[in-house]
Amino acid sequence: MPDAPDPPRKFYKFKPVDFENVNGVRQASSLDDTQPLPDPGIIESDKVRIDVRDLARAAKIPIASSAPAAPKPANEVHAVLQANLAKANAAGLNDVDLTPKRPSRRKRDYWLAAALGNAALAVAIMIQPIYGAAGVIIYNLGLTWTMWFVMDDY
Repeated sequence: MPDAPDPPRKFYKFKPVDFENVNGVRQASSLDDTQPLPDPGIIESDKVRIDVRDLARAAKIPIASSAPAAPKPANEVHAVLQANLAKANAAGLNDVDLTPKRPSRRKRDYWLAAALGNAALAVAIMIQPIYGAAGVIIYNLGLTWTMWFVMDDY
């Protein structure tokens, strides 16, 4: 029985896309209209050192003055915010009361766990001194590390 003929090859392509013009550049503008101005090159100067003002002048960037800008006059929004703040201060909403820190139970729990764990391992020291001593060392190191370095104060 002869093999079935291969189906004709399909050609895939992207559909044409219309892009939305969101930045206001004219569609019919040429590339020369949208290109930046050419580089002015190196500007001759009789100064020995070049500072930032010279570079800003060459780049035609306005320089920030050293004097601070004059504060803007208050408007109705500032008046409303000041009234809200005064009302909240009068009601005591902005007063913060610090609660006293309660004593930690970590030291008590550490000594209790150390006493009970070492008492249980004391039996192992009687039976097998080497294994019991190793157990005491590992237990105390693990308990100390866990209680004082891993856990937070509770």
